[in-house]
Amino acid sequence: MERARLDLSHPEHQHIQLRLERDLITWFSSVRPDGRPHLVAVWFLWEDDGTVLVFSKPDQKVRNVRERPTVMLALDNTDTGEDVVTIEGQATLLPAGEVTPAMPAYAQKYAEQLKGMGWTPAQMAQTYTQAIRITPTRFYESP
Repeated sequence: MERARLDLSHPEHQHIQLRLERDLITWFSSVRPDGRPHLVAVWFLWEDDGTVLVFSKPDQKVRNVRERPTVMLALDNTDTGEDVVTIEGQATLLPAGEVTPAMPAYAQKYAEQLKGMGWTPAQMAQTYTQAIRITPTRFYESP
């Protein structure tokens, strides 16, 4: 599949970019090996190269991506349900330790949430050991 990129000369793409930079939660959708859907809310980082980075425990998401790397992400403004952004993509499991939740951009984005949980980025990195990089193949935005 071909990689999708945002064209920031279009206002709708500017809006998607803003949401990807500011939103704290995305819904991560994958397919279990038996074909059942799996949907979970996750923290994420929109990277400068136009990919999305998610950190996971070695759990169902990781098993799903190993079998079927096609995933969807959904940003949802739940106030009205009228500002939904969905992204189709290909997920890649990164080698252990290549990037962790202690990386500066991620730690800064979630500093307040981590502090509220009584965690440091290093503590999160000990639990959420699997980095997943999603390369977008298609962007959708609700009208």
